[in-house]
Amino acid sequence: MDVSDACRDGFAVDSPTGRTPGRPHFPVPTGSAGTAAGPARGREVEAIQKRHAAEIAALRRELLEARKVATLGELLGTTTHEFNNILTTVLNYARMGLRHKDAPTRDKAFERILSAGTRAAKITSSILGMARSRSGRMEPVHLEPLVEDVLVLLEREMMKYRVQVEREFSPTPRIQANPGQLQQVLLNLLVNARQAMPQGGRLILKLTHDQSNGTVDLVVRDTGCGMTPEVMRRMFEPHFSTKKGPDETGKGGSGLGLSACREIVDAHRGRIRVESAPGRGTAITIRLPA
Repeated sequence: MDVSDACRDGFAVDSPTGRTPGRPHFPVPTGSAGTAAGPARGREVEAIQKRHAAEIAALRRELLEARKVATLGELLGTTTHEFNNILTTVLNYARMGLRHKDAPTRDKAFERILSAGTRAAKITSSILGMARSRSGRMEPVHLEPLVEDVLVLLEREMMKYRVQVEREFSPTPRIQANPGQLQQVLLNLLVNARQAMPQGGRLILKLTHDQSNGTVDLVVRDTGCGMTPEVMRRMFEPHFSTKKGPDETGKGGSGLGLSACREIVDAHRGRIRVESAPGRGTAITIRLPA
C-alpha cells in the first residue's frame, strides 16, 4: 500500500499524534512479532529459491548424463559390427597360420592379427574414456587425442559413406575440460557432418591456438548439403531436427544433439560459431579458453 492509498482509506500517516480526527486509533504491533515477520519471510523465500536452483542443477546433470548414455547407445550398433569384423579377421588369419607352416605366411597372419587386436584395443579405450567421465570434474586435457579417439569410433562409418577425413592440427595448449563431455560434443558434430554428406564428401578438422584471444579453436567443416537461415536460427533448440528419425546406423533424429553440445560448451565457458549455406556445406567452430 502506498501513501495515497493510506490517505484514501483513512489510516494515520501524517498526524502528529498518530491519529486522524474522528477516527479510532489502532496501535501498530511492536516487538518480535511485528519486526521479524518481514525478514523471516525473506529468509523463507531465499531458502525456497536455493532449493529450486539446486533441484534444477541436479535435473540438468541427470539430463546431460541421459544424453551421454543415449549417445553411447547409438554407438553400440556400430561398435558391435566393428568388433564382429575384427573377430572375423583374427579367426581367419589364425586359421591361415595354422594351415600353412611356412614362415612368410605365418608372419603375415601374425601381423594382421596384431593389427586387428590393436584396433580393437583403441575402440575399447575410446568407449571407456567416454563412459568413465560420469562427473562434471574438469581437468587439463589436449583436444587432439580426444578428436582422434572419436575418429577411431567412426572410422569405418566414414569409409562406408565415402567421407574423406582431413586433419589440419597445429600445436595447441591444454584446456580445462571434462573429457567425456567434449567427446560427446565431437561425436555429435562428426555424425551430423557425415549425415550431411550421404553421397560422400570431405570432412575437414582444424585445430589451432588463437593466442590473441587465448582460445583453442576446433573447426568441423563438411562439404555437405548445408543449412538454410531458418534452420540455422533453430538448430540449437531442444527437440528441433530436420531428420525424420535415426538413420540406418541408429544415429540422429532426436533433436537433442546440438542442444546438448551448446550446453556443454557453455559450461566450459566456450562459444560455438556456425557458418553454412545451402549446397556449400557447414563449418562449426568451437572456441574454448586455453
